[in-house]
Amino acid sequence: MQQKNLMILGGVTLAALAVAALTLRDGGAAAPASASEKRLFPELSARINDVAEVHLEKGGKSATLRKDGAQWRMTDRGGYPVQLEKVKELAVRVADLEIVEAKTAKKENHAKLAVEWPVTAAEGEEAADAGLVTLKDASGKELASLVVGKTEWMGSKPKVYARRAGEDQVYLCAPRGALDILPEARGWIDTKIVELANDRVQSVTIEHADGETIEIGRSLENHTQFTVKNLPPGQTERYQGVATGVAQALGYGLALEDVRPVGEVDFTQEPLAKARFRAVDGLELVVETAKFEDKTWARIVAAYTPPPEPAPPAEGEAAEGEEGATETPAPEETEKKDVGKEAADLATRLAPWAFEIPSYKADVLARRMKDLIPEPPPPPGEESLEDLMQSMGEEMEQELPPTDGASPVEPAPVPDDEGGAPEDHDHPH
Repeated sequence: MQQKNLMILGGVTLAALAVAALTLRDGGAAAPASASEKRLFPELSARINDVAEVHLEKGGKSATLRKDGAQWRMTDRGGYPVQLEKVKELAVRVADLEIVEAKTAKKENHAKLAVEWPVTAAEGEEAADAGLVTLKDASGKELASLVVGKTEWMGSKPKVYARRAGEDQVYLCAPRGALDILPEARGWIDTKIVELANDRVQSVTIEHADGETIEIGRSLENHTQFTVKNLPPGQTERYQGVATGVAQALGYGLALEDVRPVGEVDFTQEPLAKARFRAVDGLELVVETAKFEDKTWARIVAAYTPPPEPAPPAEGEAAEGEEGATETPAPEETEKKDVGKEAADLATRLAPWAFEIPSYKADVLARRMKDLIPEPPPPPGEESLEDLMQSMGEEMEQELPPTDGASPVEPAPVPDDEGGAPEDHDHPH
């Protein structure tokens, strides 16, 4: 009996040691047991609706998002509107961050897991890619602050190293969705600035600072296409559809890379062009582009001019609705839309801002005539690179021997056995 009790006691002791070994990891705290204790911030879920400010830092960049009534705004960008759903998504993912395992509590190991903060790096070494996110309530009280480090894939789901700001203990955590620290504006705002459907465009005029003007309008032969209306005499378009590409530049939306208050961008320093889009229903959008601080910026003006009333039928022509009349119904969407209100709303939303746009889009909005017509031939005596390469190829072909087996050169005489040249029987000595 005594031996049996000793065996039981020994088993209990071994089990206790095993639990202790699991909980003591490099000085780490014991693994939490309850569902709420498994979370890195167990009290945050109950206060998720109190979050009124989000601050993010990563890679030397930072962003602060703040609640303003029912609207969230980006304070670093003059209060530009932020998408509420993206803020809620980040806050919920921080609240749901679940501890999988307690890891190191030694500060010297933080850099290896990219949870060192502030981020430092020895000379010649790349700084760890750590990020900081802090959530606060309306009074400025901190609700949660954490340093997010490396991500590791374990099975089909990612795990992330993280620690509470101000604490040395690092945890391996399971996020419910990507926990990305994005200090760039495009990560939080609606990147589509404005969109003008292709079938609404009537004409486009591009005005350059040096006086050059491009006029583009609907093709008379094919109303779905556009042509350059002020081609120089004797010129043709570079290729079919070159003008259509310009007219449809806003067809799928003009997207932004960054945004600033319009007063912070100097549009006179290095202007590019003003592209004026006129719609069939009276909407007019003027997109002015310029280079500023090595980036391409645009500001947009929206206006509305009621389109002219259709002319009454000439004497002898059938009136609308009568037999023989030709109807040209407006698009159903245009009939239902209050274009004047649309223009006013666009003006209110767009006028205060300057938008950084991709350079390729700015190139389309600032087309010049030379971009729309064929390249001129090289001056007399000068060959283009293509012509030069072609002529070199032809010269090389002329120098190559024939490929039919015939030799272009008479073979050299073969020496006789004594080393002399063979006797020339046609010219005896």
